[in-house]
Amino acid sequence: MSSTNKTSSFIIHNLWWLIPLSVVLFFWQHAFPILLMLVFAYLGRVILNPMVKLIDGWIYNRKWSVFIVIIMLIILLAILSGSVFPLIWDQILSLQSVLSMESLVKFQSKLTLILEGILPTFLFNAYNDFMVNVDVSMSDMWEAGLSQLSTFIGSAGTVAFALGSAILSFLILLVFMIFFLLDGEKFTHSFMQAVPEEKNELIKRMLNKTSQQIHAYIRGQLLAGTSVAITSIIGLYVLQWITGIQIPYTILIGIVAGLFNLIPFIGPVMGMIPAIVIYLVTDQVVPIHILYVFLIMVVFAIVQLIDNLIMSPYIMGSSVGFHPMLVIMLVLLGASIGGILGMLGIIFSFSLMYMTTTHIYMILKKGRPGPLSNS
Repeated sequence: MSSTNKTSSFIIHNLWWLIPLSVVLFFWQHAFPILLMLVFAYLGRVILNPMVKLIDGWIYNRKWSVFIVIIMLIILLAILSGSVFPLIWDQILSLQSVLSMESLVKFQSKLTLILEGILPTFLFNAYNDFMVNVDVSMSDMWEAGLSQLSTFIGSAGTVAFALGSAILSFLILLVFMIFFLLDGEKFTHSFMQAVPEEKNELIKRMLNKTSQQIHAYIRGQLLAGTSVAITSIIGLYVLQWITGIQIPYTILIGIVAGLFNLIPFIGPVMGMIPAIVIYLVTDQVVPIHILYVFLIMVVFAIVQLIDNLIMSPYIMGSSVGFHPMLVIMLVLLGASIGGILGMLGIIFSFSLMYMTTTHIYMILKKGRPGPLSNS
């Protein structure tokens, strides 16, 4: 068969995905929110599928198992929508209004007050001179941070109102999730039709193994992030109860710590810094003191110890480890591409790509000699 005929045959057999891909690329701006919803729906499928399998093992009916799990999810979301979600959104909007350029002046004055009490005179004078020299740079960094916060909130709104209405977006997301739960195997079967028959067994085993590893990784990251968020919130509330200091937006700070836990080496700091900044810009009943800043750092150090020594070994198992230099370069690239969302997304995406390609290579290498095995 000539190369032209091979190319034509390939195109004909793969029109089922080449045409949709071309349409998505052509209408990228309109397709992106929908693709984002598909990603969230797939993540929902990864989270809920073990529960569906558990119920299916009891009643031996996949459709009814999916229906029961979806009803349970709707009830849970309804409860959260009446309590937790409005509280989080109110804290986000309130924090956005509180953090302004005027807050920078308050932050600098509180920090100066703390350092004046603990630094020798010559060091304190050197600090004042340094702050005078970098005042413009500090203002630019603060303004950039506020801009990133606004962009992040706007991006969240774009996802919530992807189809013009939050309720409509949620319903479509739910439908996508149901299809993923019900027809996940059918999607794999459709993909297998484009694979040469002699490679079917190898590709099928490759997809199953890679899918299992990716699903375990996603669930592990979500559980680890959730544990960090919960322990951070509990730790900050306990600290406020013991010391009498005020750290508003504690729930929001915990969620941020959980989200940034995805980024190795950088995540722990990204939870601690907002807590310290908010403590310093908030009017306190108890006088500002360096001890309380130190205690906030101790809280997040304990949270990380709990995560690294107790939670992650059981949740994550053998996680994917990258060199710190590679992580820093990826984070900088992600921040350049998409700000805060880019920082969070690039580590996650790179981890999935790394796991997928590594696992495929290992299976192909193992699959060359002898018959295929299920191990």
